[in-house]
Amino acid sequence: MQLSQAKAILLQQQSEWSKVMGETEERQNYINYAIVLTILSHAAMFIGNAFFLSRFTAFGVHFGVGYYMVSGAIQLALAIASLYFIPQIMAAIAPSFGGENNSLNALKLYAFAMTPVWIGSILGIIPVVGWLGAIAGALYGVFLFWQHVTEAMQLPAEKKIGYVIVTFIAIVLIGVVIGAIGGGIAGAMFTTSQIL
Repeated sequence: MQLSQAKAILLQQQSEWSKVMGETEERQNYINYAIVLTILSHAAMFIGNAFFLSRFTAFGVHFGVGYYMVSGAIQLALAIASLYFIPQIMAAIAPSFGGENNSLNALKLYAFAMTPVWIGSILGIIPVVGWLGAIAGALYGVFLFWQHVTEAMQLPAEKKIGYVIVTFIAIVLIGVVIGAIGGGIAGAMFTTSQIL
């Protein structure tokens, strides 16, 4: 996948999906595409958090730029690692719902559906408005996943909803763990007396 495809996914998703499913690119090309968008989204969120949220104190706790830097770096590393194992999990779950254990198609689906999520997260660089972009991106990502999961994973129509629910729970749990690990390590390193 090329970065120019991100725009096409957002604006012409049906025709772009047909192209993606017809591609025979190596797995690493899809992962590289996802890594670039993951880095951009995390960099934007870091800037938004570090330079805007670090100015505020919530519940008597103040987190400085150093906290957001460490937390963001850990979360980015784990998010990149997840690009390798989330599609594997998606593929492994599929046969339980009558689908096909196809990790390449799972990767295509994951990168395709996550594109608006990553693009929306990039808007996180803008205070307040960025959250709206992130929410819109997430909703569009869910729509794309729902639209194309049957074809990608060769699921029977009647098993689609079960597969989607289980997959979303797994992805959300992985995201929560990534956030908790990054925040926990950074929180242990930085206290209110160690604001950078």
